[in-house]
Amino acid sequence: MPVPSQHHPAHTGIPPFAPGAVERSLDARIALYRKTVDDLVVDITDPARLSGAEHRALLERVARTNMAIYRCQQPARVKRPAVLALANQLKLGRADTNLCAADDGLTELEVKRTALHQRYIPYTNQRLNWHTDGYYHPPRRTIRSMVLHCVRNAACGGTLEAIDHEIVYGLLYRLDPAYTHALSAPDAMTIPLNDDAGGKVRGVCSGPVFFWEGRNLFMRYTERKRNILWKGDGCTGEAAQALASVLETNRDLVVRRRLTPGEGMVCNNVPHRREAFTDALDAQHGRLLYRGRFHHAIAPTVAAAKPVRQ
Repeated sequence: MPVPSQHHPAHTGIPPFAPGAVERSLDARIALYRKTVDDLVVDITDPARLSGAEHRALLERVARTNMAIYRCQQPARVKRPAVLALANQLKLGRADTNLCAADDGLTELEVKRTALHQRYIPYTNQRLNWHTDGYYHPPRRTIRSMVLHCVRNAACGGTLEAIDHEIVYGLLYRLDPAYTHALSAPDAMTIPLNDDAGGKVRGVCSGPVFFWEGRNLFMRYTERKRNILWKGDGCTGEAAQALASVLETNRDLVVRRRLTPGEGMVCNNVPHRREAFTDALDAQHGRLLYRGRFHHAIAPTVAAAKPVRQ
């Protein structure tokens, strides 16, 4: 029996940049972003017990770029509870669970040979296109933040790329405010019903690409071409193409990091993608990342150049 469509909340449609202010606010945001991504890494002694300075350093970077990279000084000693403790110190709450997640909410991203896992590209060594996590979730399970922790890296490849969604929004708005308006519609992007191999039905889910909660901007997106339904007006399709172009052409604003053991990213679910990779011949030593998805955003503690709401 089909599951009813579930809609995400959307922005009211009022452009978030005041008339004439977009150039000033976006340029200031990009300048701060460039400065921060050059120093995005925070060295951490013990992720389970952040020092005050480490905690502030992570939040400051998230406030300016919606992401931060951490580097643990003793990688081999960082186990699953420490990764969850790090998330807890950032006040992210309980991890969202899915079909492939363990009881603690962390998912092991590695090459898996089961029929169920092989249906999903994150469990292969193939390239992952631009996306935000949980773009197919209903509103009650909106993913606002995530943690990626590297346990083992690949023999070759597997580089992570990410970009701040506020920057993406501003660049798209600069091209044409009608694009961001169209992609903020409550039915801009629809994910059809999916009956997965585990016997569970994921219902139809419609929602915006960009949506606001107070002064906080969030993004829900996938670059997948199959099984994605864009709103059937002319502007939305054109806006989706423009968005894909923004992501592809602004390489100088993309953070690239081949995570090594003990390193990880915390972020407010920014658009990201992964290069294809080659694992070691020994299957027990292949690339392995822990992924935690959360419903709460990482709250900044310092003022950053945010878009100005009208």
